[in-house]
This record gives sequence, C-alpha cells and structure tokens, in this order.
Amino acid sequence: MNPSLRGCFITGTDTGVGKTLVVAALAVYFKQRGQTVGVMKPIETGYGTEGAAESDAVRLRAAAGMAEPVDAISPYRFPDPLAPLDAARRAETVIRMSTIVAAFHALAARHSLMLIEGAGGVRVPISDKADMRDLIEQFGLPVIVVGRTAIGSVNHVLLTLEALARRRITVAAIVLNQTTDMPPTRVDGMQQASTLALLRERSGVPVVGPLPYEPLLQHAWAQGYATTAGSATINEPADCVMGTARQSRVSRPSRRPRVRSRK
Repeated sequence: MNPSLRGCFITGTDTGVGKTLVVAALAVYFKQRGQTVGVMKPIETGYGTEGAAESDAVRLRAAAGMAEPVDAISPYRFPDPLAPLDAARRAETVIRMSTIVAAFHALAARHSLMLIEGAGGVRVPISDKADMRDLIEQFGLPVIVVGRTAIGSVNHVLLTLEALARRRITVAAIVLNQTTDMPPTRVDGMQQASTLALLRERSGVPVVGPLPYEPLLQHAWAQGYATTAGSATINEPADCVMGTARQSRVSRPSRRPRVRSRK
C-alpha cells in the first residue's frame, strides 16, 4: 500500500446511520480545498430500488464530481436489500476482494484523496470467509465510524471499535449523526448528551457531533449534503483524517494499520 495515500474508510454501526451523507459532505469539503477526491462504494445492495439515480454510488460520484463510470466506483451492485453475502448469492455472484482492490488502485492513481463507504457495519459478511473488516484491511486507510446520537449508540459504537481493534485498524474519529427530524424532547436531549459524554470517556478516539439533521436531504439531496459540508461539525472528522494520514506516513512501522491506544 502506498504510504502517501490519503483518505479514509467510512463505516457505520448499522445501516441507515448516515454514512453516505458523511462521505458526500467530506468529498465536497476536500474538493473545496483543492483535493482531487475519489469515492468508492465497493458493494451496494438494494441498488435501483429507488431508481439508479438515487443509489449511494451515483450520489457519491456526483458529490465528488468524478468522470469515472459507476462501475469503476461500485464494482458490485445488487438489487436485493440484504447483507452483501446473501445479496450476492441471490444474484449468483461471488464478491471477490481482488476485483475491489484493483478498482481501488485504479481510482487512487488518479485522485489525491480517497473516500470509501462500506455497506452496513464492520462484521457484515461479504463472502463465505470474509467480512467488511477484511476489506478495510486491504485499503490500509484510517476509519471513521458513523453512529446515531440516540440511546443504544454507546454499545453499538464500542462494539464496532472493539471489532476494529482486534484487527489493529486505526480509527480516526467517531461521527454521531442525528438521523431524524423529530423535535427533541427533554429525554432525547439527556440521552444525546449522555451518549456523547460516555463515548468521549470510553472510546479513546475523537468523538464528533452531533451532526445536525438537514431537512433539505429529503427533497434536495445535493443541496443537503452541500449544506452539511459547510457546517463546522464536518471540519472535525476532516481534520482527524488528515492528521491520521500524516501520523501514519511518519511513524508506520509495518504493513498492518495501527490502532490508537485507548486511554
């Protein structure tokens, strides 16, 4: 892996937590600062259920302003909204790591920074023997973990960090996202504050958030992620990614990515 390569892999504690929004907002953020950004959604399930134009891969391609075809950005796309392994089985296809890695290197050769969105969480199976962590290891990039601000997120985030730590995968930041537009109640506010405080206490990595809910996303996706890209909150994970990349170039002692020590 090229030690000078910059970027990150964005994973989530679950599906529907806002990974695509975070990737799109980061793509716009870095583009505005002169980077040539490449994006990938290596595996997408449920592709075309809301129309191909609404797919994650197509949306990310537009956010990054890439000229490459969708096939180059998302080598595996399946119609069934299932875990990748099962979606591939139903399509009578086998997801091959080598195909994804080759597509990644082709894009990385043309872009100064790569942003990769996973499918589901880190333990989601993608083949008979591999899960999403095996794919993350192939890229050698730091990870951003996206989770919800709601109650239960503490457990989900810490389990995700534990799974990544077992593979010595570096986590650059945790981003907590407000996924609904429901007016917060007193209890909601208390739970959100508790989630942030406990993760900052227990995770050992920067915790960013909450990323505010953006109502434009429901009817004007491009305007919505552009607004998010301009928010002060998105600056923090972007800085974490660049800081982790600089640290890796200076101190990486082996081929395997390092995990930050926990406090």
